[in-house]
Amino acid sequence: MLEFLNPILGRHPEQVKANVEIYTWQTCPFCIRAKMLLWWKGVNYQEYKIDGDEAARNQMAERANGKRTLPQIFINNQHIGGCDDIYALDKQVQLDSLLAQSATS
Repeated sequence: MLEFLNPILGRHPEQVKANVEIYTWQTCPFCIRAKMLLWWKGVNYQEYKIDGDEAARNQMAERANGKRTLPQIFINNQHIGGCDDIYALDKQVQLDSLLAQSATS
């Protein structure tokens, strides 16, 4: 709708090629914050809402090397971590390059 603003705002959703997955709880403020960054980057991500689903949380923890906090984020099946971790990658100017890699790279 307002795609013409993307270059002005420094957004480049056309460069996002990665497969991004995020495990969340609906009301988790850290989940909301992480999703806002992904939205800002123009990422179409797969969200797994695991509110109260202990089996799904165990599956997430298995993928996340035992971590059970939310959110847990994966880019091209690589565990990134949580909200603070994805913001740290963005601050270190590493997130955009991860998002630009296709899942088959």
